[in-house]
Formats: sequence, structure tokens, C-alpha cells
Amino acid sequence: MKKYELGMLCGRFGHIHKGHQLIIDKSIELCKKTLILLGSSQESHTLRNPFTAEFRKKLIKKVYDRPDVKIQELEDMTNELDVTDKWGQYVIDKTIESEGRFADVIISGNDEIRTKWFSKEQIQGVEEILVDRKICEISATELRGYILINDKENWKKYVPNQIIEDFEEIREKLLEVPVYKKILEEMGNDITIKNFLDVYSKYEKEDKKIKMKNIKKN
Repeated sequence: MKKYELGMLCGRFGHIHKGHQLIIDKSIELCKKTLILLGSSQESHTLRNPFTAEFRKKLIKKVYDRPDVKIQELEDMTNELDVTDKWGQYVIDKTIESEGRFADVIISGNDEIRTKWFSKEQIQGVEEILVDRKICEISATELRGYILINDKENWKKYVPNQIIEDFEEIREKLLEVPVYKKILEEMGNDITIKNFLDVYSKYEKEDKKIKMKNIKKN
């Protein structure tokens, strides 16, 4: 007997890894239906979102091709850093638009508490379950690093078995993104995950500055 009718989780899933699996599996365990809101769905070929929503969705479906899991694309209001109280209402509205109601429970990693998006009034009666991501300490950024430096052995430790065969296609798509080509060039002969993260961090700082300016403009 499932405890909840509808569970909701929201993330960019670029791309799905075992940390995401922990959260989705918890929702499936507890809820009759799971709604995955695929964030930043309008964005691709960028530093933070190199893959299209269509491709991200395809990889999730390889792992969760089942009737009780629905994937709904969710565009940003401005960009991924724009999470004001208006964003919380936007998420509520999109969930209701998709399911005819809001979720009974929000499931997220303990490193990304989603109820901060909403006022108490907005989610009165809605529970939140936090899944311990420390069980699988990996970030999508680090995974993209392994892909870029062609380190399949380390990459596959952190991804669902169903997508291991897609490594070459994933890497091909990542190398189509201009900023990742620049990062690889800047790494020179030091093709290590540490060097990737060092170089990436410089691009990420600049990316955040630009996004914060765009939020202030709006």
C-alpha cells in the first residue's frame, strides 16, 4: 500500500546518475505516481545544461520506462538561479497543469531542500522527504568531467547500468558544446578530473555572474 498518491521531484537531470536514482526510487516506493519536473528544459549547449531536454528525458526513460513515472519539461522563469517565491508558485501551477492537483509529497536530496521555494501557505499539508545523497557522492559536473576526459571506467561507477552503453553518444553530444571544447583545450596535456574541475570552476563563476545580472534586469 503506497502512502501517497502523487510525489513530485524537480531537477535538471543533466544527465541522470545514481544520486538521482536514490530520489526517484524513494518516490516510487512511497507514491502511486511520480512526477519528474525536468528543469531548465529550454536550455541546452551551455556550461550548466549541455544536453537538450529531449536527450535528458531519453536517458531517464531508459531507466524508468514505467506508467507510474511521468516526466514533464519545466522551463526556467529567467534562469536556474531565479528561485524567488514566484518560482514556487510557478512550480505549483505547472504541477497542477500536468496532474490536475499539486503533489502530496516533495522528494529531494538532502543537499537541495525544495520546500525553501515555497511559503508555508503554498504547501500547507504537503510533506517533504529528504534522501541522503551522501550514499552516492557524485555531482553532474564531475560526471561531465569524466565524460570530457574520456574516463568511462570512473564515469560508469556512478550511473545506472541502463545508460552505460550510451557513453559514446553522451560524449559526442558534450563535445558539440563550444564551452566544453574550450575547457578541453585549456586543460592542455593535464587530462585529469582535478584539472577539469579547476578549469570548469572559472567558467562557472563567470556563468553565475551573468545569470545573476539577468535576474536583476527582470
